[in-house]
Amino acid sequence: MKKFLLYATSAVLGLFSALWQQPVQAAIDAKITFETEIPKTFACGENSRIELSQKHYKDGQQSLRWSWTAPSTLQYNDFGQLIRSFRVKQAGVMLWIYNPKAIDGDLHFAFETPTGETPYYFDFHLDFTGWRACWIKYNDMPGDHASQQISRLVISTPEGVSSGELFIDRLTFAETRLHDQITPDQQIPNNNCNLKRSLWHWARLWEWEQYEYDEPLREPTPDEIKQLDLVKSRINAIVEANMSSGNYINGTIIPRALKTFNAAKIRRTDDGGIIGAPLLSNDECNRPKGELRLDDIENMLNAFALNSYVNGDPKYDDDFFLVMDHAIDQGFAFGHGNGTNHHYGYNVRKIYDAMWLMRDKIAQRGKTDEYVRVLAYWSSLSETRKPYVYGRDELLDSWHTLLMPKLISALMLPTEAEQYRAMKGLSRWMSGSLDFTPGTIGGIKVDGTTFHHGGLYPAYSTGAFATIGYYCKAVKDTDFNLTEQARKNFKLALLTMANYTNLRDWGLGIAGRHPLNKNGRIPDPDVNAFGHLAALGDLTGSGKAVDPELAGAYLRLKGTDKELNSLFKKEGISAGPTPSGFFVYNYGALGIHRRDDWMVTLKAFNTDVWGSEIYTKDNRYGRYQSYGSAPIIGSGNPVSAAASGFVQNGWDWNRVPGATTIHLPWAELNSPLPGTLMERNPERFSGASSLEGKNGVLAFQFVEGNRKNFTPGATAHKSVFCFDNRLVFLGSGIDNNNTTYPTETTLFQLQLADRDEALEVDGEIYDTFPLQLSKSGERVALSDTKGNFYVVKNVGVLNVTKQEQSSPNDKTHAMQTGDFATAWIDHGRAPKQAGYEYVVYIQPTNKEINRLLKKDEYEVVRKDNTAHVVKDLQTGITGYVCFETYQSDGFVRQVTEETIVMERVDADGQIVMSVCTPDLGLTEKTYTTRQESQPIDKEVRINGAWELVNPVPGVELSQAGAESILKVTCRHGQPVEFRLKKK
Repeated sequence: MKKFLLYATSAVLGLFSALWQQPVQAAIDAKITFETEIPKTFACGENSRIELSQKHYKDGQQSLRWSWTAPSTLQYNDFGQLIRSFRVKQAGVMLWIYNPKAIDGDLHFAFETPTGETPYYFDFHLDFTGWRACWIKYNDMPGDHASQQISRLVISTPEGVSSGELFIDRLTFAETRLHDQITPDQQIPNNNCNLKRSLWHWARLWEWEQYEYDEPLREPTPDEIKQLDLVKSRINAIVEANMSSGNYINGTIIPRALKTFNAAKIRRTDDGGIIGAPLLSNDECNRPKGELRLDDIENMLNAFALNSYVNGDPKYDDDFFLVMDHAIDQGFAFGHGNGTNHHYGYNVRKIYDAMWLMRDKIAQRGKTDEYVRVLAYWSSLSETRKPYVYGRDELLDSWHTLLMPKLISALMLPTEAEQYRAMKGLSRWMSGSLDFTPGTIGGIKVDGTTFHHGGLYPAYSTGAFATIGYYCKAVKDTDFNLTEQARKNFKLALLTMANYTNLRDWGLGIAGRHPLNKNGRIPDPDVNAFGHLAALGDLTGSGKAVDPELAGAYLRLKGTDKELNSLFKKEGISAGPTPSGFFVYNYGALGIHRRDDWMVTLKAFNTDVWGSEIYTKDNRYGRYQSYGSAPIIGSGNPVSAAASGFVQNGWDWNRVPGATTIHLPWAELNSPLPGTLMERNPERFSGASSLEGKNGVLAFQFVEGNRKNFTPGATAHKSVFCFDNRLVFLGSGIDNNNTTYPTETTLFQLQLADRDEALEVDGEIYDTFPLQLSKSGERVALSDTKGNFYVVKNVGVLNVTKQEQSSPNDKTHAMQTGDFATAWIDHGRAPKQAGYEYVVYIQPTNKEINRLLKKDEYEVVRKDNTAHVVKDLQTGITGYVCFETYQSDGFVRQVTEETIVMERVDADGQIVMSVCTPDLGLTEKTYTTRQESQPIDKEVRINGAWELVNPVPGVELSQAGAESILKVTCRHGQPVEFRLKKK
């Protein structure tokens, strides 16, 4: 059964990856142009005519104007073009339509065969003015789809409308698949029948617009109006605090916007219309041709608003309104989907700041209703008319990009009654969205990790946390505050981030697609979120006005908000302690081991947890980030990943500390897929456990997948046992058939700040550069350049180098150079059941070094493909990593497969024990799943007659002769801990 799961999981994940990688081609490469003439493939029906027009356009300078007296048709007759398009799976039609006058009717599109059948058709609603996209895949159209022998498209005028005109441009019968996130809108609400709307939130705007408030509209009380005013004043402060400096505004932001504005040639026409560079989605936009994206609109509106607000200069006010009116005319409008609007939130945030700063001038020009209708729609404020719907995915995107737009839109609604109701709805939705989310969808997990793209993702958590922090600041002491449970959940997520970052930096294993760069740390606004949540009130029962744990973490992380600093000083709160202990986060197959100022990030991956995220232009060589990696961040003042030796220039992507890898040339280590790869491990038993929150274990069982330039079937059984500052690394069953390149286990790879930095190997100091050493033997002792000490046992070949290295940039592939000290065990080519054993002492004292050189402080009880068992002689803890069913004659007699057990004897003779499986119990193996973690039962047999000191949920104990049988129910990958006493 286990092997069946392994291969079935691999097949499912392979299928997903293949689907995820299918290319999407923008319409700019395949349009029917109207720049020179009307193609002969177009024909008008009676009572209509077509002509080229420069009055409105979405491509170049002209479009096709179709004017009619009903009934009439417009036909496109190009059998070859249509057949080529229909032969492509997931292809469809794309065009843009300009409507000068809203019509209560539908255009009818009919794809006909030579014999007159209509196997494909759809309607396009005309109740709008301006430009609208018309995108739909053929397989999403109504009709019987009985034939793909399509010879013509017939567009029929709307019923019940006597006459009219429309402008058509960017017509494309695609010859590549269309984007999977084609966006339903007011014009074609059903243009994406296969959209997984629970996952792709960007495309749900029109769906949410159908929601109605479940609270009636009422006039707010004077106190409620005061609360609205208080929130508005705080929003003002937040927007002001996030402004750039005056020099940057005037020296960069405004000049850049003016350059875009002048190039776009946006202008009003004599007939009251507006014209200028086309505005298109990121997928469709061709910037070299002068076309605009939403972030161009954002930059112009932001610059002109800043000039008005900061400089007190109305010089560009007219341009501000001109740009917004143009954007609305171009399709940044109520009810529109823009063809596809995916990820638009990242392109509109400053639009809302700009509108807030200009709100009084907007009102003076009578534009509030028009603009706010657009703003509220694109902020997805309508989603908050109802409570948050459990199982909704990709929350981090929504929090990060659209929470402030929701706030601003709510507070710009025309009446205070509407504002108050909208704020109450938003408050309720926000609190609901902070509930724990199931499976691998986005949001906060029960262990405090935060998910995006189906995995633990700190780089997406930042930004989202900052924005939730702004929300907390804005609604303090109002009816719009978060519920206590929502605050507790957000607190858990924040403190979890504090646990897996050393000061502000996190380890390589959880870097996602941002390895070894500035995106691997907590920015100031996210640190400030700790303080803003703390200021909402105490969650510890301390009786203080603020939460002392959050406030202490904020101060330790060097928060930058002056008001918060003053508040916490007044409350007598000082910087909190640096986290210490072992933290289990199996929603990320992650263990964090900490003492003093150092942190080890222990990272694996499994059937539910991906190992790294690779994009077309990101992290191209990041395959090995989670292959049992264990980087140590513990150096620098302040401590940082860079000061601890983790710098990209020259970094050998093959040699991740702790990882067992096949050392490949760059061309073969480069991701085999041109786009996204989030590889998972077909083995489910990989992750961490702990005992008493102080010490812990990482288990990693691995089989490499079947991809180009991978080594299918390469296996390893790995473990790391963490006891105080002692980490015991074991490996067994290292086996593959790659005869071309060597398999290695890396002890460390650290950038040299100075080439004279010394290493110690078997008592000799090496400060020369370059250095090439090769050692072997029963016991090799060495140090790295950061004060850590290593003892390697029974090693065949241990290589130690100090050298200049060149490696490709993870994004650009450009070669970069740096100096590094590295040590690795060489298992040779195509190893068969190879293994290793070494121990790392993190920043030991001289006394500790002298002691460990004389005697091991641990005992390896077992190291094979069934189990790794280690007893620590200092703490008395024994850890058991049971890959298969484990049996012995010791205290622990038997353990079911895929289980981690830790135990020690207390001074009173009681046993402290934990049992864990890192398996999340998710049977649905897909990119993301909303399936709840399922309970998994484990059985541990121990010698003697024992009983529980106190009842523990999920733990049952029975006797069988001379043995006690523990049945432990595990869930969420969390260790279950209990105490036993002799009967």
